[in-house]
Amino acid sequence: MGLVAMGLWLLDNCDLEVCATTAAELGQWDFHLAVAPVRFAGTSGSPVNPIATF
Repeated sequence: MGLVAMGLWLLDNCDLEVCATTAAELGQWDFHLAVAPVRFAGTSGSPVNPIATF
């Protein structure tokens, strides 16, 4: 409950296999993973929209 109140995301079940496969194909072993929340007025939480940028 405290983590939610502080606004921290719990992302313990990310499936990054596609990112690893793409990185291997590009010969690049790093990428930026941004987890952007959806903006809803008057709420305290939302689903997230993860975006990987190579």
